[in-house]
Amino acid sequence: MTTFTINILINRSVDMVNKALMNPDNFPFWQTYLKKFEIVKGEPGKIGSIGRLHYFQKGRSYIMEDKLIYCEPGEKYVSEVTGEVLTARVETVLVPLDNKTKMILKWSGRGEKFFFKILLPLLLRKMIDQSKKELELFKELVETRGVDFRK
Repeated sequence: MTTFTINILINRSVDMVNKALMNPDNFPFWQTYLKKFEIVKGEPGKIGSIGRLHYFQKGRSYIMEDKLIYCEPGEKYVSEVTGEVLTARVETVLVPLDNKTKMILKWSGRGEKFFFKILLPLLLRKMIDQSKKELELFKELVETRGVDFRK
């Protein structure tokens, strides 16, 4: 299992950060290679909800499924993300600090195909760097656009 934890301090309230995080229209604005998030079942932010993540990377398209398996609304969300070559557990925690929010992201994943089982640990540094860039972009968007990044 490959695992990492990163965090960022966002200069907005937990309520605002949570609303921005739970808005599926915002996902492609800050998640690398994500072109579209499609709701398949349930409501975003509710346990059991399922979405499809449509990616385009290095000239190829692929889809991953995101299922919310645990939720403490406004505080903690745990998703299981699955695809052809990867299964990951993504835990997001929002911690209020005055009128700011500490956002903590813990990622744990494993390769499903032999080649990716070997490759995944070697990609750890790249995955951490990419995730840090995504959180920095999320922070910037929340602080400048609020809860709807399309504005």
